[in-house]
Amino acid sequence: MKIGFFTDSYFPQVNGVTFTLEAWKKKLEEIGHEVYIYYPSGDYTPKSNEFAFPSFEFRFYQGYRLAIPWGIVKKSKNLDIVHQHGLYTMAVGGLLSSRENKTPRLLTFHTPGDEYINYLPLAKYLKKTYTKSYLLWERWLLKKYGKITTASPVIMERLKENKITDIEILSNGVDLEMFHEAYSADFRKQHKIKSEKVIGFCGRLGFEKHVEDLINAADEFDGHILIAGDGPARKHYEKLAHGKKNVKILGFVKRDELKKFYSAIDVFVFPSFCETQGLVALEAMACGTPVVAVPVAALKTTVDDGVTGYHYQPADTKDLLSKVNLCYTNMKRLKRGCLKEAGKNSVDNSVKRLVEIYSELD
Repeated sequence: MKIGFFTDSYFPQVNGVTFTLEAWKKKLEEIGHEVYIYYPSGDYTPKSNEFAFPSFEFRFYQGYRLAIPWGIVKKSKNLDIVHQHGLYTMAVGGLLSSRENKTPRLLTFHTPGDEYINYLPLAKYLKKTYTKSYLLWERWLLKKYGKITTASPVIMERLKENKITDIEILSNGVDLEMFHEAYSADFRKQHKIKSEKVIGFCGRLGFEKHVEDLINAADEFDGHILIAGDGPARKHYEKLAHGKKNVKILGFVKRDELKKFYSAIDVFVFPSFCETQGLVALEAMACGTPVVAVPVAALKTTVDDGVTGYHYQPADTKDLLSKVNLCYTNMKRLKRGCLKEAGKNSVDNSVKRLVEIYSELD
């Protein structure tokens, strides 16, 4: 099959969507399919079968770009499947391509856009209006695509509340060839970590990730805290961490080094409010690292209390550290649970089902 991924988010952006696309593309090509990617232009040179469209930056969220998909119907006329990732301008492009070229289509729901309306500098009543308008747009668009996949039962229920019905749970999947327990002593040495206890977070540093929970717990934690990643809130978090000698903000860590990061920390702390699965949590689990997360959005189910980690109450640093200590107490059992859960959510399993879904589309 010739499969087109139409996406609002692609490299050089670094997030769960781009890495999911990269992993799915790799696995689909390994089993003989062709994958074409259509995305907003940016500071990235297209590779074979990648098509960039003119774009402009969404100024309220650093690094995010909106494409103008002129000519997309012609550039995608030979596809067998239109697979949309994202809900904005490239979703319109994917819909046009599917309609004009009579190509079966589906959409993977990655990110609840209403969660990001708080970034807009608007009065509260206007934010409520924008949220209602967005949910109307989302409902209209998803109904046009028909078949929807999403990674979490929590997100599926949210979509059902917005009157979307043809939904299937499909894990984004974790690449077990890339993410596994790794020798990490050199990583700790490189970053001058001498503490026996090390906890941390990695991901896009946006305000919605609430990394302040981890930083605020630093004074009561008898070990080191590592924060990896970059994003619009990085300076804010650096300011919060100023003077805390046991907090290190590492900045961007290369993808092929992440298994060392996950293996170097004892517990992965995930305070984010806006996950549709939480790919980094699965990556950490694949490295045998338990997760302490907030019971918000998809993280309610991505983390299984007492099996792969624990939940803590948002902004409650005492509860956070209590759950971290529980992880240390039950580390051997949690490690086994993490590795088992990661195995169930392998990218191979996800892509196998994805191909079946493609074959079922009209």
